[in-house]
Amino acid sequence: MADCPKCSHHLRLTDWKQKCPYCGANIVMYNLQERLMQDADKAEVEYYYHQKKVDRVKASFIGSPLAVVRIFTSLLPAGALFLPMLKDVFLKFNVNFPEKATIINIYNLITGGGITSVVNTAESSQAGKIFLAGLILLMVSVLLLIIHFAFLTLACSPRGKVRNYTVSIIMLVFASAYAVLMFFIPENDIVSASVGIGSLLYVLLLAVNLVVEVMVFRKGIEVKHAQCYVGGIPIEEYFEMQKNGVPQEELRAEMYRRLTALQEEKERELDQKLDKIKTTSQEAAENE
Repeated sequence: MADCPKCSHHLRLTDWKQKCPYCGANIVMYNLQERLMQDADKAEVEYYYHQKKVDRVKASFIGSPLAVVRIFTSLLPAGALFLPMLKDVFLKFNVNFPEKATIINIYNLITGGGITSVVNTAESSQAGKIFLAGLILLMVSVLLLIIHFAFLTLACSPRGKVRNYTVSIIMLVFASAYAVLMFFIPENDIVSASVGIGSLLYVLLLAVNLVVEVMVFRKGIEVKHAQCYVGGIPIEEYFEMQKNGVPQEELRAEMYRRLTALQEEKERELDQKLDKIKTTSQEAAENE
């Protein structure tokens, strides 16, 4: 159970009546205005911390022209995956695999059970080992491509720079290693293949993405935070007043003063709008 808001006695399950059995205060109505204000203060502080996260996500995507360009350079490598990644593919086992393979064909090979044949071949063939290692590196780089795009939302967070650099570099290294391995597959073996235009373009676009990533972080992105208030007081000033130990009564009095001033300002603006509408209506009536 809760405590009495006046005498702070702990209430038992049997203390179900509206009045406190110890001091007689009305538990529901006692100091209700202040308690509502305290709840409002907590809600506005929580909103401030949430708004900061929203502002950082917004800046990560559209905080600068380069940040907008980074969105496209992060997505373009995915388009290259649908071009032929491998060409002149030859697999000497019963697997339905085209001579020119895109990422979809490679995915079907893995999910369709053909990867088992590749693994079995890799145990006895150097070409099979190279082919299997290349496929693993390619698929890991594709997975990192998805993770990298998700990490763009955290680019303006404290560790955003290190995180994005790490993923971008690993992506490029794995994709490059995949392309290099495919060049070293021995010819006339039970497995043979060579890199297609999609692989070369994929590596190139990943390199472009890394360059843009570096440019974005070097230039920097200014995160513009929306102004938040607690009881009409700018939240930075509110935190400073709390830090300086301003009494709660004085803090609340300042809130009421500022809230009253804000209300009066809104009423003046509303009166001005109404006067303008009235004047416009009168002028329209006179012109008729």
